[in-house]
Amino acid sequence: MSDQSQKTIVGLDDSPVVTTRVEKSLDSLLTLCVRDDECTKSEINATHESSKYSEIDALASLLQEARKTIVAQKRQLLEMSQRSDALARAQAEAIVSSVEIIDELERTKHYLNEARNAAEEAAADTQRLADTIFERTNDGVLVLECRHSITCNDNALSLLDQSREQLIQSWPRAFDTAQSETADNLSHKFDELYNNAVNGFVGTVEAMLSRSSGETFWGEVTMSSFCVKDGGHVLAVIRDVSSRKRFEAELRRHRDFLDNIINAVPDPLSVKRLDQTLVIANDAFCRAAGVNRNEVIGRTAVGLIAFDDVSEIGEILNSQRSSSLSGSFERRYRDSIGVERVSSIKTSVFSDRESAEHYTVSTSRDITEARNREQQLQLLASVFRSASEGIAILTSGGFIVEANPAFAKMAGVEDASRLVGQSLDVVLASPIEHYSEVISKVASGLPWSGKSAVMQADAVVSSYWVSLSCSLQAEDQTRIIALVSDITQLDSSQAELKRRALCDPLTRLSNRAHFREYLRDSIAVPGSTGTICFLDLDDFKHVNDSAGHKAGDDLLCQVADRLLAGLPPNAFLSRFGGDEFAVILSEQCCPTARVSDAMDELLLLFREPFVLEQSQATVGLSIGICHYSDVSRDVETLMQSADIAMYVAKTAGKNCVRTFTREMQESVDLRHRVKSRLQNALSNGELTLHYQAKVDGKTTRTVSCEALVRWRAEDGNYVTPSEFIPIAEQTGLIGPLGDLVFEMAVKQACKWAATGVQPSIAVNISPHQIRDPHFIQRCVRTLSENQALGEWFELEITEHAMMDDVHHAVAVVRELSSLGFRIAIDDFGTGYSSLSYLKHFDIDTLKIDISFVRDVVDDAHSQAIVQSIISLGHGLGLIVVAEGVEEPRQAQILSDFGCDILQGHLFGRPVPADQFEFGSVLGSGL
Repeated sequence: MSDQSQKTIVGLDDSPVVTTRVEKSLDSLLTLCVRDDECTKSEINATHESSKYSEIDALASLLQEARKTIVAQKRQLLEMSQRSDALARAQAEAIVSSVEIIDELERTKHYLNEARNAAEEAAADTQRLADTIFERTNDGVLVLECRHSITCNDNALSLLDQSREQLIQSWPRAFDTAQSETADNLSHKFDELYNNAVNGFVGTVEAMLSRSSGETFWGEVTMSSFCVKDGGHVLAVIRDVSSRKRFEAELRRHRDFLDNIINAVPDPLSVKRLDQTLVIANDAFCRAAGVNRNEVIGRTAVGLIAFDDVSEIGEILNSQRSSSLSGSFERRYRDSIGVERVSSIKTSVFSDRESAEHYTVSTSRDITEARNREQQLQLLASVFRSASEGIAILTSGGFIVEANPAFAKMAGVEDASRLVGQSLDVVLASPIEHYSEVISKVASGLPWSGKSAVMQADAVVSSYWVSLSCSLQAEDQTRIIALVSDITQLDSSQAELKRRALCDPLTRLSNRAHFREYLRDSIAVPGSTGTICFLDLDDFKHVNDSAGHKAGDDLLCQVADRLLAGLPPNAFLSRFGGDEFAVILSEQCCPTARVSDAMDELLLLFREPFVLEQSQATVGLSIGICHYSDVSRDVETLMQSADIAMYVAKTAGKNCVRTFTREMQESVDLRHRVKSRLQNALSNGELTLHYQAKVDGKTTRTVSCEALVRWRAEDGNYVTPSEFIPIAEQTGLIGPLGDLVFEMAVKQACKWAATGVQPSIAVNISPHQIRDPHFIQRCVRTLSENQALGEWFELEITEHAMMDDVHHAVAVVRELSSLGFRIAIDDFGTGYSSLSYLKHFDIDTLKIDISFVRDVVDDAHSQAIVQSIISLGHGLGLIVVAEGVEEPRQAQILSDFGCDILQGHLFGRPVPADQFEFGSVLGSGL
């Protein structure tokens, strides 16, 4: 036991020695008390019997309790003593164990020192190995942290051509300027590669990297992450793969070269394994099979091509496999459209030296044309023998080599072989002039043809047409083909054919071609003068449509007879076609001064009606005159001038005569200029729309509007519609103009609809648009592209356009109505047969012609017509519109008659869209 332990035990207040002494003292005291108690009791009893007894008894009880306490403390002291002994023993054992542990720790420390030394040596070896790998690897290595290079090896500096100071603490510039094969910048790829590496993914990018010197190389950059004690880093390895890239490019070049060679083969070519698995197929094979190469390579080729008979090919391949020879066969088949074709197929077998696997190479060629040519040659041989035309094959000197039976018959012999070796000009009874020179030219490659006649007593007995042409035979032998046709009958009928070629078959008059020829001959005579007249029948189309084409032909024949009877003798009359005629009057036939009188007499003559089979017809004449001396002596110019004069007569009201003047030409030139400017205006935005209000006939509240085109030219001046609309109709520009107007109206309607206004716009439709088969399709496309509704528009079609081709117009109107369009007949009341067809049209509105509205105040007839049109329209359930209302009195009368809609300057002139307002009350408020 240690000294400290002994000191602790001796120092206890409740030690065993003290306890024993206390116990002994208590026992003695207790015994004494008992004895005293016994002695005292007698004494007390003697002296103080009652007072003393109770105090002693209490003291004894107290002593008894003290004794129990002392016994319990003794027991506790004993237990403490035992624990102290156990603690002392444990401390002793701990001291011994501590000594052993200290000894063990000393040994462990020794071992750890040895292990640390070994680890340091191993770490040094590892560092030396890492440094060796880092520096001696052929790749460039960089360590990146936070997108900055913190270290790199010398190869990285060499590859990127940068100093260490330039590269460290920066993002490699080569990564920012990296490019793909197509020169696209790939900097974003390197950013993505770095971010993926930071997140633990390894990735690689190949790119064209630039050195500081400007030189480039192909680099393969791989990035991966690794961790050290101070955080994560990214390892970037740059490998120069330029050689590999060049090698791959060379491989691709060789592969492409081989592919080009295979694809250059015009015939279908394929390479298959013996199980018919397709390995190679050229473009011709894919086209023939109708497949994509990428879809069939590696799959069986059975059934890809119609003529590819696997069973027969298999038999050929089995026979070739042993001999390694190629084989060929022909196959007849039907292509995809059912046409029979012939294909020649060639196959060969080869084996791969490495795998010893057998492959078959197959090529096929369509020989249908060759077989057809063979058949054609056989057919030509048959034709040669049986042709009705004489055919002879000559040498380059003009001697017969072979002739067909027809030629022998022309030569007067039965056996064609008897003609061999004879000269062609001797054999034919009609010799060819300068035969030797002709043969020489033909042998040099110049074909020749000519007529040869057999004469007897200065009369042509028979005629032949001989054609000679050169042909190269085998071994470059020149042969001349002679075709001889008997044209005796042709010559006799040629005059009749010429006459028919220059004659109109219906009227038997000269036709346009003969007219040109006669006019050319007339003006070719020096000093000659004369007049040409163009005549056009007025209202002929009406007769044709109402009475039929047969009646129209009868009328044309009667017109021709009446013209011949009414024109001066020796006048040259011709029919150009349709209802157009032309006349040439020489100065001797009709002096220039009397031409106008002669034409006026014709007009009077045509007032008499023509009697047809079941009816009568009256047609007028519009006549244009042009004198030789007034214009240049040129056929085209003269005809154009007469045509211009006739057009002026037509537009002047028909049934009249006009003589060509320079002013007419200027008017035509003006029309051409306006046409040219209008063509430009259609595309450069010079055309706009103005809108004229259409008001309720009772309240004068605006209910709709009419879109009217306006043209503001580049100089800022407006071109009036009366100037350019007729020219647009005459030159064919009315169609594009009408389409543009409709498109602009649709776009404006969409703008109004977007503001909550229900648009209602009337748009004029020209006869040209009605006749155009694609008009409705364009309307539908315009509505669809702008998301507009047909119900927003009322299409105004003139009555004349309706009557031009009634059946077509009915069909067009019905289709437009089915699309939601409202249809209005414009200028109603000016037609000649409207009422008979009105019930067939699916229309909504009648628009009274402005001529009746203009005179409705003072003209009783106009009032009657207007009242009739309004009653007719209401009876058919139609809306009636009156246009051209300019005076309050006109508006009042029309309103009293019950006209539904009024339109005119009284209620406002046409204004731009931004100045137009629906629902406003206009005019005087009837």
